[in-house]
Amino acid sequence: MATAQSCSAPLGHHMVFTIPRTASHLLLKLLNLPQQHSVYRHSNNQDGYMFLPAAALRFRQSLPGKAIQEWSEEEKTALKDAMQGSFDDWLGLIEEAEKQGKSTFVKEHLNWMASPAAEARLYGHQKSNSSTTTQFQVHWKTQQISDSRKQDNITYLPDAFLLQEVKPTFLIRHPALTFPSCLRTAMDNEGASSVIDGEKIQQWECTYFWSLSLYTFYIESAAEFDRRSFVDGVKYPIVLDAQDLGDEALVRKYAKAVGLDEEKVRFTWKAAEETELARLGKVEKRMKSTILASSGIEEGKLNAALDIEIQRLTKRSKA
Repeated sequence: MATAQSCSAPLGHHMVFTIPRTASHLLLKLLNLPQQHSVYRHSNNQDGYMFLPAAALRFRQSLPGKAIQEWSEEEKTALKDAMQGSFDDWLGLIEEAEKQGKSTFVKEHLNWMASPAAEARLYGHQKSNSSTTTQFQVHWKTQQISDSRKQDNITYLPDAFLLQEVKPTFLIRHPALTFPSCLRTAMDNEGASSVIDGEKIQQWECTYFWSLSLYTFYIESAAEFDRRSFVDGVKYPIVLDAQDLGDEALVRKYAKAVGLDEEKVRFTWKAAEETELARLGKVEKRMKSTILASSGIEEGKLNAALDIEIQRLTKRSKA
């Protein structure tokens, strides 16, 4: 394992950028954040999903896939307010952590943070003009961000915030595992008819457009942010493949790189008890079903054999 860099590398504020079904629950379970004393955690003990209110509003109003020009003024105002509220929640977490001399470590689905202008590009809508784009920009440090933004920043957050405050990790997983898993959970949670009617939402969730774009933003802005980690040779942005989470040495190295205590990393735990399960809603239990029932890494889930032809035939037989 590489040796640690000097402590001049700041602890910082970490974000694991994901899309649904990339084993992010497992990653955080392995890192054992409740026992990472350098990390300040949200009062709700949820290590992320601060942008869920904005995403939930998009779902309720069926905005994914809908051209901005078709949105009502009420929808635009409600989404902008929800975006600002989600961002403020993250800023509040960072502020409290810094008061205590600690870092933060959270995860988020990138599609929940995506700007409507970026969504327009994803769906092939006519490009939004600058006035439309700025409608959804959020405030940071009491000032609204500049109209000038790098296109590959597909979030509605300021370029400067992402470069100055965020230590980025991108968690990916093979699309042939990720996308069918996302479809199965959607079918279980919402029913087949809702999933079919919500094709645009599936496109919104089942794509690496968000991850690849934001990764490109960071790489092309490499000279503008501190790329140092606590392990020589490891620089931000860091990319983790879910398939490798069963590699104990690699997971410990990652923990060390981002300033966590590698000795606190765990690979076994107790399966969730009935009292814990009773506190969870139906959707959350379904989304976390594997990790809740497990007592360690299930290699069969991480490294499932990929045979595209078999998956195609299976899909056809169930049609």
